[in-house]
Amino acid sequence: MFTKTIHKLFKYQIKIKIYFICICFSFLYIFKNAEANNLPLIQDAEIETVIKKWAEPILIAANLNPESINFYFINNNSINAFVAGGQNIFINIGLIIKAEDHNALLGVIAHEAGHISGGHLIQTNKAINRAQNTTIIATLITAGLMAISHSKNLNIKGISKLATIGPSIAERNFYKFSRENERFADSAAIKYMKAVNRPIKPLANLLNKIGKQELLHENRQDPYLRTHPISRDRIAQIMNETKNEINSDEYHNTQEKIQYNRIVAKIIAFTNPPGKTLLLYPKNNFSIEARYARSIAYLRLPDFDKGIKEISSLIKEYPEDPFFPELLGQMYFENGELFESIQMYERAINKIPNNPIILLALSRAQVEFGSTEEILKAKNHLKSLLNIQEKNIAAWRLLSIVEARLDNIELAQLASAESYFLLNEYRLAIQFAEKARELFKKNSPNDIRAQDIIYFSNEKLKSLQQIN
Repeated sequence: MFTKTIHKLFKYQIKIKIYFICICFSFLYIFKNAEANNLPLIQDAEIETVIKKWAEPILIAANLNPESINFYFINNNSINAFVAGGQNIFINIGLIIKAEDHNALLGVIAHEAGHISGGHLIQTNKAINRAQNTTIIATLITAGLMAISHSKNLNIKGISKLATIGPSIAERNFYKFSRENERFADSAAIKYMKAVNRPIKPLANLLNKIGKQELLHENRQDPYLRTHPISRDRIAQIMNETKNEINSDEYHNTQEKIQYNRIVAKIIAFTNPPGKTLLLYPKNNFSIEARYARSIAYLRLPDFDKGIKEISSLIKEYPEDPFFPELLGQMYFENGELFESIQMYERAINKIPNNPIILLALSRAQVEFGSTEEILKAKNHLKSLLNIQEKNIAAWRLLSIVEARLDNIELAQLASAESYFLLNEYRLAIQFAEKARELFKKNSPNDIRAQDIIYFSNEKLKSLQQIN
């Protein structure tokens, strides 16, 4: 009887432990799986370029290095944003669309920057450990009292209630810690937004809209409400900061508004059925974003000729814009017009040099085209890309194909080893690195790199064996 009771107590304690881990580290799990392509991440040169440019002054105000902050965009229509895995900010496309004002989106980014600047991920880890320790200690005390009661045939009242005290204290302390972090991040967001002369009211309006979902069933709430509990005090604090904001054109930036509308239109066009997009952006709407959305919708119907006509008119009117020819390059590529695709991607990359997403798309088109001249160009582009993003798995994979096409088998094998290492496929990484070494000159730079991959892969495998 006693053994079963003790077992139940520890089973309950383990459930509490798992509960805290699930709440606090679910996003770390998401981050790891994002790297393994289990999250529906989207990559778009325009969205990333524009949002990073807007966010850069805010990150600097937060004493963060903008180059060290990674943005990931999730193909999810709910409102949410979070920090995970270090200096990584994840943003649902639903937040971008439903923010209604790009300054509201930037307010959320400022809030997440506050979490990074405040070191909250590390502090959360410590808070979890404290919560677990509190629960364990309470469980052990209860188990000890039960043991005494059982051995002495004593009836100590209230022992069973002690089993819930530890978890209850731990939960209260943890949520107190969580609320303090949210208040800190709110204050930080206000500070950063003011520092870069951004309005706070759009953020307040967004949080107020999300906060009204509290009475809805959890399944109907936006995840942001569950991961960032929005109390009336929080909203009141932010609204209070808007009292002295000047309601004038001081914060009005026509160019930014157009950029935001374009991003929203692009997301809608790529994530909704073409028919719905054409209803939202009808032919009598001649705005840039409407024409942009229609060109994407025609591409996806597919109605290639209409799509070409719509996007070509935008390219003609805005010759310096890199993202219109990028889209046309994608249209051509998806319709097998490889030479035309390469021309458009090259035009785009000339306007926005060294953009990793466009470089990868251009390289892919050149490899598909297949001529030696284009494959050599693709190799140079991929090298440039990897100088910027050395952990770009897709680039390493494509480089492996390029080197194989050029009969550089050892370099192809080394590129494959790099990609498998990044994918945590350590045995395959070792296998390809060893094959590459057979053809490399001993102790050449490439041979040393292959040795490094073998060494670090073996170390990773040892660590995994110890954990198991």
